[in-house]
Amino acid sequence: MTNTKINVRTALLLGLFLSVLILVFELLGGLLFHSTALVADALHIITDILAISFSFVALTISARPPSDSSTYGFHRIEVIASLVNGLSLIGIVGVIVFEAIKRVLHPQNIGILGTVTFGAIALVLNLASSQILKSAQSNFSGHEDLNVASAQTHILGDALASLAVVIGALAIYVTGLRIIDPLVAIFISLIVLRSAIRITMQGGAIILERSPIKNLQELKKNLLAVKGVSDVHDFHAWRICSHITVASMHACIDPALKEQSLEIRKDLQDRLADKGVQHVTIQLEEVCCIPSHEHSD
Repeated sequence: MTNTKINVRTALLLGLFLSVLILVFELLGGLLFHSTALVADALHIITDILAISFSFVALTISARPPSDSSTYGFHRIEVIASLVNGLSLIGIVGVIVFEAIKRVLHPQNIGILGTVTFGAIALVLNLASSQILKSAQSNFSGHEDLNVASAQTHILGDALASLAVVIGALAIYVTGLRIIDPLVAIFISLIVLRSAIRITMQGGAIILERSPIKNLQELKKNLLAVKGVSDVHDFHAWRICSHITVASMHACIDPALKEQSLEIRKDLQDRLADKGVQHVTIQLEEVCCIPSHEHSD
């Protein structure tokens, strides 16, 4: 499956189907084997279902074409969805840690064999769902789609939770220490928290229109190296979504080379394209204006 590209919408639908299947499966296992760990993991799956459903709706809306009132279309919906998913993950981690602490204080007996079996199957299904979404990410060259990434993070988080259920049950069987299961759950929650923070910060950076170009001064030197360009100012770069980067700039050109303005503009565009800028607006000036919006780094 790693070499096969899957349509993003299809991947989200498959992920949604597998999440519903895992929910029913783990709830059944929790009731049959009196496993609170399986029931808790099943309840966590509900958040995955909501996250994937939200991502699918957001993807559908963002695919709508631009209009007179929304000239960039609805790509920002992807960013909003990723922020909601990232923040919900942080909340989920808080709930998991809270429940784990309760189990540390009041350890519970579980059905070892049933918990390991159902947890292992849930783990396999979660990994399959994550792999499907990973394959869908290959459709985006050079950038990670935050909408798909947030859904994938949810699923990976539940895969880790399923793994924690299995490891905890086996450790309890070997050592008899029932406290191991909630301690493993807390450790896994911290790993999930790291991914949730990353997703939230990426979405927040786009909302705040932070520049996606890491070394802006180096880029400006590269632009000034274009023949005929004497100054670059009022440069701004931002992202509409995770895979659309936009920039605008003013460039002063030598009046003696104004007949080559098309070539100069093309060279500037090419150098910006090398940095991942898909849309750029360049204002060429024979007489430099005062940089009214220049910002220090």
